[in-house]
Amino acid sequence: MVKIGCSSLFFWEYTIEEIVDIFLELGLKNMEFFPENPEFWKKRNDLDYINSIKSEISKIDITIHAPYIELNPSSTNENIRCVTLMETFWAMDLSKKFNAKLITIHAGKRPTNRIPTAEEYTNFDDYLEKSINYALKNEITLCLENSPKKINNICYSVESMKKTLDNFKSLYMTLDIAHARENSLEFIKNLHEKIKNMHISGVNSKDHYPLSESKINFDETLNLLVNNYNYNGALNFEFNDLIYEKTLSKHEKMDILANEINYLEKIIE
Repeated sequence: MVKIGCSSLFFWEYTIEEIVDIFLELGLKNMEFFPENPEFWKKRNDLDYINSIKSEISKIDITIHAPYIELNPSSTNENIRCVTLMETFWAMDLSKKFNAKLITIHAGKRPTNRIPTAEEYTNFDDYLEKSINYALKNEITLCLENSPKKINNICYSVESMKKTLDNFKSLYMTLDIAHARENSLEFIKNLHEKIKNMHISGVNSKDHYPLSESKINFDETLNLLVNNYNYNGALNFEFNDLIYEKTLSKHEKMDILANEINYLEKIIE
Protein backbone atom coordinates (compact mmCIF):
# COMPACT_ATOMS: atom_id res chain seq x y z
CA MET A 1 0.00 0.00 0.00
CA VAL A 2 1.35 3.44 -0.92
CA LYS A 3 2.36 5.93 1.76
CA ILE A 4 1.22 9.50 1.16
CA GLY A 5 3.75 12.03 2.42
CA CYS A 6 5.10 15.51 1.87
CA SER A 7 8.39 17.36 1.58
CA SER A 8 9.56 19.03 4.78
CA LEU A 9 10.51 22.08 2.69
CA PHE A 10 6.87 23.11 2.27
CA PHE A 11 7.00 23.99 5.98
CA TRP A 12 10.58 25.28 5.85
CA GLU A 13 10.00 28.08 8.39
CA TYR A 14 9.01 25.73 11.22
CA THR A 15 11.01 23.51 13.52
CA ILE A 16 11.34 19.83 12.68
CA GLU A 17 9.24 18.97 15.74
CA GLU A 18 6.43 21.21 14.48
CA ILE A 19 6.62 19.74 10.98
CA VAL A 20 6.36 16.19 12.32
CA ASP A 21 3.35 17.18 14.43
CA ILE A 22 1.68 18.80 11.39
CA PHE A 23 2.20 15.70 9.26
CA LEU A 24 0.87 13.37 11.95
CA GLU A 25 -2.17 15.59 12.51
CA LEU A 26 -2.96 15.40 8.80
CA GLY A 27 -2.59 11.61 8.79
CA LEU A 28 0.47 11.52 6.54
CA LYS A 29 2.53 8.32 6.55
CA ASN A 30 5.82 9.65 5.19
CA MET A 31 8.08 12.68 5.21
CA GLU A 32 10.56 13.51 2.46
CA PHE A 33 13.13 15.08 4.73
CA PHE A 34 15.30 17.83 3.24
CA PRO A 35 18.27 18.43 5.56
CA GLU A 36 18.50 21.90 4.01
CA ASN A 37 15.52 23.03 6.08
CA PRO A 38 17.02 26.21 7.63
CA GLU A 39 16.75 25.25 11.30
CA PHE A 40 18.20 21.80 10.76
CA TRP A 41 20.98 22.97 8.44
CA LYS A 42 22.33 25.44 10.99
CA LYS A 43 22.42 22.80 13.73
CA ARG A 44 23.34 19.71 11.73
CA ASN A 45 26.71 19.31 13.48
CA ASP A 46 25.20 19.53 16.96
CA LEU A 47 25.01 15.91 18.15
CA ASP A 48 22.54 16.67 20.96
CA TYR A 49 20.22 18.36 18.49
CA ILE A 50 20.52 15.47 16.01
CA ASN A 51 19.62 12.97 18.73
CA SER A 52 16.60 15.03 19.81
CA ILE A 53 15.43 15.27 16.21
CA LYS A 54 15.93 11.53 15.76
CA SER A 55 13.37 10.81 18.47
CA GLU A 56 10.87 13.14 16.77
CA ILE A 57 11.44 11.84 13.26
CA SER A 58 11.06 8.25 14.47
CA LYS A 59 7.32 8.99 14.80
CA ILE A 60 6.91 8.91 11.00
CA ASP A 61 8.44 7.01 8.07
CA ILE A 62 10.96 9.11 6.18
CA THR A 63 12.86 9.24 2.95
CA ILE A 64 15.76 11.68 2.69
CA HIS A 65 16.68 14.08 -0.10
CA ALA A 66 20.40 14.74 -0.34
CA PRO A 67 21.53 18.39 -0.29
CA TYR A 68 21.44 19.96 -3.73
CA ILE A 69 21.35 23.77 -3.36
CA GLU A 70 24.48 25.25 -5.00
CA LEU A 71 25.81 21.74 -5.72
CA ASN A 72 26.47 19.93 -9.00
CA PRO A 73 28.02 16.46 -9.42
CA SER A 74 28.91 17.25 -13.05
CA SER A 75 30.59 20.61 -12.43
CA THR A 76 33.77 21.49 -14.29
CA ASN A 77 35.02 22.76 -10.92
CA GLU A 78 36.49 19.75 -9.11
CA ASN A 79 36.00 21.43 -5.71
CA ILE A 80 32.23 21.65 -6.31
CA ARG A 81 32.18 18.00 -7.41
CA CYS A 82 34.09 17.02 -4.28
CA VAL A 83 31.74 18.91 -1.95
CA THR A 84 28.70 17.45 -3.75
CA LEU A 85 29.98 13.94 -3.13
CA MET A 86 30.83 14.73 0.50
CA GLU A 87 27.32 16.09 1.10
CA THR A 88 25.80 12.99 -0.52
CA PHE A 89 27.87 10.73 1.75
CA TRP A 90 26.85 12.87 4.74
CA ALA A 91 23.17 12.52 3.77
CA MET A 92 23.55 8.74 3.63
CA ASP A 93 25.17 8.76 7.07
CA LEU A 94 22.18 10.80 8.25
CA SER A 95 19.86 8.24 6.67
CA LYS A 96 21.48 5.54 8.77
CA LYS A 97 21.02 7.61 11.94
CA PHE A 98 17.37 8.26 11.14
CA ASN A 99 16.63 4.70 9.93
CA ALA A 100 15.74 5.91 6.46
CA LYS A 101 16.21 3.25 3.80
CA LEU A 102 15.93 5.47 0.73
CA ILE A 103 17.70 8.63 -0.38
CA THR A 104 17.12 10.83 -3.43
CA ILE A 105 19.91 12.57 -5.34
CA HIS A 106 19.88 15.08 -8.19
CA ALA A 107 21.38 14.52 -11.61
CA GLY A 108 24.22 16.64 -12.88
CA LYS A 109 24.15 19.50 -15.32
CA ARG A 110 26.45 21.55 -17.49
CA PRO A 111 27.21 24.75 -15.53
CA THR A 112 26.49 26.93 -18.56
CA ASN A 113 23.25 27.01 -20.55
CA ARG A 114 24.53 24.62 -23.22
CA ILE A 115 24.11 20.93 -24.06
CA PRO A 116 26.17 18.72 -21.70
CA THR A 117 29.41 17.40 -23.16
CA ALA A 118 31.18 14.08 -22.58
CA GLU A 119 33.05 15.75 -19.71
CA GLU A 120 29.86 16.45 -17.73
CA TYR A 121 28.65 12.88 -18.27
CA THR A 122 32.00 11.45 -17.19
CA ASN A 123 31.94 13.55 -14.03
CA PHE A 124 28.38 12.45 -13.30
CA ASP A 125 29.17 8.76 -13.88
CA ASP A 126 32.07 9.01 -11.45
CA TYR A 127 29.78 10.58 -8.84
CA LEU A 128 27.16 7.87 -9.36
CA GLU A 129 29.66 5.03 -9.07
CA LYS A 130 31.05 6.34 -5.77
CA SER A 131 27.61 7.18 -4.39
CA ILE A 132 26.15 3.78 -5.31
CA ASN A 133 29.06 1.95 -3.68
CA TYR A 134 28.58 3.95 -0.48
CA ALA A 135 24.82 3.32 -0.55
CA LEU A 136 25.29 -0.44 -1.02
CA LYS A 137 27.77 -0.52 1.85
CA ASN A 138 25.18 1.16 4.08
CA GLU A 139 22.18 -0.83 2.76
CA ILE A 140 20.45 2.29 1.42
CA THR A 141 18.42 2.48 -1.79
CA LEU A 142 19.82 5.30 -3.93
CA CYS A 143 17.27 7.01 -6.19
CA LEU A 144 18.07 9.46 -8.97
CA GLU A 145 15.47 12.18 -9.57
CA ASN A 146 14.58 13.11 -13.14
CA SER A 147 15.55 16.70 -13.91
CA PRO A 148 13.35 19.48 -15.32
CA LYS A 149 13.62 19.80 -19.09
CA LYS A 150 16.43 22.30 -19.64
CA ILE A 151 19.11 22.29 -22.29
CA ASN A 152 21.97 21.86 -19.80
CA ASN A 153 20.35 19.22 -17.56
CA ILE A 154 21.25 15.54 -17.53
CA CYS A 155 18.47 12.91 -17.15
CA TYR A 156 15.42 15.00 -18.01
CA SER A 157 14.28 12.66 -20.78
CA VAL A 158 13.09 9.06 -20.61
CA GLU A 159 15.93 8.02 -22.89
CA SER A 160 18.66 9.67 -20.83
CA MET A 161 17.28 8.31 -17.55
CA LYS A 162 16.92 4.81 -18.98
CA LYS A 163 20.49 4.84 -20.26
CA THR A 164 21.79 5.87 -16.84
CA LEU A 165 19.71 3.28 -15.00
CA ASP A 166 20.80 0.58 -17.46
CA ASN A 167 24.44 1.50 -16.86
CA PHE A 168 24.06 1.41 -13.07
CA LYS A 169 21.96 -1.62 -12.12
CA SER A 170 21.93 -0.80 -8.39
CA LEU A 171 20.57 2.70 -9.01
CA TYR A 172 16.82 3.41 -8.79
CA MET A 173 14.59 6.37 -9.57
CA THR A 174 12.58 9.10 -7.87
CA LEU A 175 9.99 10.21 -10.41
CA ASP A 176 9.03 13.87 -10.17
CA ILE A 177 5.88 14.14 -12.27
CA ALA A 178 6.01 17.95 -12.44
CA HIS A 179 9.51 17.70 -13.94
CA ALA A 180 8.37 14.98 -16.33
CA ARG A 181 5.27 16.95 -17.37
CA GLU A 182 3.62 15.42 -20.48
CA ASN A 183 6.20 12.62 -20.48
CA SER A 184 5.23 11.26 -17.06
CA LEU A 185 3.29 8.36 -18.60
CA GLU A 186 6.27 7.40 -20.74
CA PHE A 187 8.54 7.41 -17.69
CA ILE A 188 6.16 5.01 -15.94
CA LYS A 189 5.61 2.72 -18.92
CA ASN A 190 9.34 2.38 -19.54
CA LEU A 191 10.82 2.59 -16.05
CA HIS A 192 8.13 1.51 -13.56
CA GLU A 193 10.30 -1.35 -12.27
CA LYS A 194 12.95 1.17 -11.24
CA ILE A 195 10.69 3.76 -9.59
CA LYS A 196 11.01 3.53 -5.79
CA ASN A 197 9.97 7.07 -4.79
CA MET A 198 7.66 9.80 -6.12
CA HIS A 199 7.41 13.59 -5.98
CA ILE A 200 3.82 14.68 -6.55
CA SER A 201 2.75 18.17 -7.65
CA GLY A 202 1.06 19.95 -10.51
CA VAL A 203 2.17 22.23 -13.31
CA ASN A 204 0.63 25.65 -13.81
CA SER A 205 2.65 28.75 -14.70
CA LYS A 206 5.53 26.99 -12.88
CA ASP A 207 6.27 23.56 -11.46
CA HIS A 208 5.22 22.37 -8.00
CA TYR A 209 1.70 23.75 -7.84
CA PRO A 210 -0.97 21.82 -5.95
CA LEU A 211 -2.01 18.80 -8.00
CA SER A 212 -5.63 19.99 -8.00
CA GLU A 213 -4.58 23.21 -9.81
CA SER A 214 -2.48 21.53 -12.48
CA LYS A 215 -2.93 22.39 -16.15
CA ILE A 216 -1.56 18.93 -16.92
CA ASN A 217 -3.79 16.11 -15.71
CA PHE A 218 -1.73 13.46 -13.94
CA ASP A 219 -4.65 11.17 -13.00
CA GLU A 220 -3.76 8.50 -15.57
CA THR A 221 -0.09 8.67 -14.60
CA LEU A 222 -0.79 8.05 -10.92
CA ASN A 223 -3.46 5.42 -11.55
CA LEU A 224 -1.20 3.49 -13.90
CA LEU A 225 1.67 3.34 -11.44
CA VAL A 226 -0.35 2.55 -8.31
CA ASN A 227 -3.14 0.36 -9.66
CA ASN A 228 -1.58 -1.28 -12.75
CA TYR A 229 2.05 -1.61 -11.69
CA ASN A 230 1.31 -2.01 -7.95
CA TYR A 231 3.66 0.73 -6.79
CA ASN A 232 3.89 0.63 -3.00
CA GLY A 233 6.42 3.34 -2.21
CA ALA A 234 5.90 6.89 -1.02
CA LEU A 235 3.88 9.55 -2.85
CA ASN A 236 5.44 12.73 -1.51
CA PHE A 237 3.82 16.09 -2.20
CA GLU A 238 6.39 18.70 -3.18
CA PHE A 239 4.90 22.21 -3.25
CA ASN A 240 6.57 25.60 -3.65
CA ASP A 241 5.08 28.23 -1.34
CA LEU A 242 6.60 30.99 -3.52
CA ILE A 243 3.85 30.48 -6.11
CA TYR A 244 1.45 32.30 -3.77
CA GLU A 245 1.14 36.08 -3.73
CA LYS A 246 1.31 36.25 0.06
CA THR A 247 3.09 34.51 2.88
CA LEU A 248 1.00 31.55 3.94
CA SER A 249 0.23 30.85 7.59
CA LYS A 250 0.73 27.39 9.05
CA HIS A 251 -3.00 26.72 8.96
CA GLU A 252 -3.26 27.87 5.34
CA LYS A 253 -0.50 25.46 4.38
CA MET A 254 -2.20 22.70 6.33
CA ASP A 255 -5.50 23.39 4.55
CA ILE A 256 -3.78 23.23 1.16
CA LEU A 257 -2.10 19.96 2.07
CA ALA A 258 -5.31 18.44 3.51
CA ASN A 259 -7.14 19.28 0.28
CA GLU A 260 -4.38 17.71 -1.80
CA ILE A 261 -4.41 14.53 0.29
CA ASN A 262 -8.14 14.14 -0.38
CA TYR A 263 -7.63 14.90 -4.06
CA LEU A 264 -4.87 12.31 -4.42
CA GLU A 265 -6.76 9.63 -2.51
CA LYS A 266 -9.69 9.94 -4.93
CA ILE A 267 -7.36 9.56 -7.91
CA ILE A 268 -5.72 6.35 -6.73
CA GLU A 269 -8.67 4.71 -4.93
